[in-house]
Amino acid sequence: MKRIVLPLIFVFSFSSLLAQPSYSLRTYKVQGGKKTNFYLRESKNLIKKLRYNEAVLNAATALKNAEKKRQFSEAQDRLNNSYDLAMEGNLTRIEELKESTATFEGDYTVTNFSELIRLYTTMNAINDLLTSIPKKSLKPAKKKDPGFTFDAVDYTKDLEDTRIAFEKSKEEAAAMHYTKGRELENSESKSELRRCAKHFRWANEYAPDYRDATERYENAKKLATTRMGVNKFEMSASSEYGDVAARLTEQLLSNLATKARKLEFFEVMDRDQLDEVIREQELSLSGLLDESTTADIGEIKGVDVILVGNITESIVDRQESGPSEKSYTKEVVLRKVKYTDDDGKEKTREIKGDVTAVAKIYSKSAEATVGCTYKVIDIQTGEILESGSTTGADTWQFRWIGSFRGDKRALPSMPREERKYPSISKMTNNASTVASDKVYKGLTSYLSKVGL
Repeated sequence: MKRIVLPLIFVFSFSSLLAQPSYSLRTYKVQGGKKTNFYLRESKNLIKKLRYNEAVLNAATALKNAEKKRQFSEAQDRLNNSYDLAMEGNLTRIEELKESTATFEGDYTVTNFSELIRLYTTMNAINDLLTSIPKKSLKPAKKKDPGFTFDAVDYTKDLEDTRIAFEKSKEEAAAMHYTKGRELENSESKSELRRCAKHFRWANEYAPDYRDATERYENAKKLATTRMGVNKFEMSASSEYGDVAARLTEQLLSNLATKARKLEFFEVMDRDQLDEVIREQELSLSGLLDESTTADIGEIKGVDVILVGNITESIVDRQESGPSEKSYTKEVVLRKVKYTDDDGKEKTREIKGDVTAVAKIYSKSAEATVGCTYKVIDIQTGEILESGSTTGADTWQFRWIGSFRGDKRALPSMPREERKYPSISKMTNNASTVASDKVYKGLTSYLSKVGL
């Protein structure tokens, strides 16, 4: 068997550094139902990428399915160029992992055990595949070929022992996170309570139904969650185009509700829910945009922060221009003539030339603009946690030919009749959607900070 000695390159998983279950037991699977040449190409590409285990599996599959002498020869060559490197790399990595998992050191111990399982599983898969290949297929396909030989080793016992140790390490990880969660349970800050809840969740992920981790997670999560009330944006600027504030608020609520479903520690209350809270407590949100009053809203219960905003601008501008004359020239077929070629056959020839036209061009344009400011206020302290201003716009433009003189074939593809302006309500709605999306984008960093 050809032996190639190259520096071994290992890629260590940084996921083991994360304080959460970050292991995977999934191993590489060769695609089924492909032709032999596909597996030969795959193995060649994988060798170039130094992915030797995958290269061996594809090359062995190619050798098992080979029918032509060339395929046998190429498959054996791929195996000779990857098998030794795969086994040497695996065994070296296994020794490193055994050393690192000798004692429990935290999450990365579980992750390293999972890597050990994947390595043993992969080596068993390689062994099973190679031993299933007929011995005659391992012999030299051509006179100058070395053929391919390998040492069959069964790692089933190592795999079983590692699985047992892996399960034990998960129990130890669950206990570790449960203990850390208990240490943080009496915290008052939401950031610490988020950590507390995560530790209980991770305990359950390592060991489902671990002690009372589920109940403790739910309690910590409830305390850690930031509940945002969204007040209808107010109209600082008069508008003749309908309730822009209501539309923007509704669109923003929809975005926030979608985001809330993806965040573990964030909830959003719609206007009706917020109104009910305020009615129950006989409070008013009027004037919350006044900086002097924001410290007086701490009496609102059941809400952590409130989002308030102002529509500062709501304008639709329409413009018309024209007519302006513009000349156009275009090469066209002027006529067709018949002629007889040298072989006496009758044919048709196109005679081309330029034609011109002068057109009167009219244009119309419209732009809707909705501007707003917003801020997120801490209910307890009146502190402004996040604020900003933005503008959304929707534009429309239309050009058409009113009349022309000359050859119409020279004219560009352009409407010949005037079109009505889009409705003002549609344009302001579009502009408020853009503004709402920008407000939401401005809030995403804050939402991720409190919700993850």
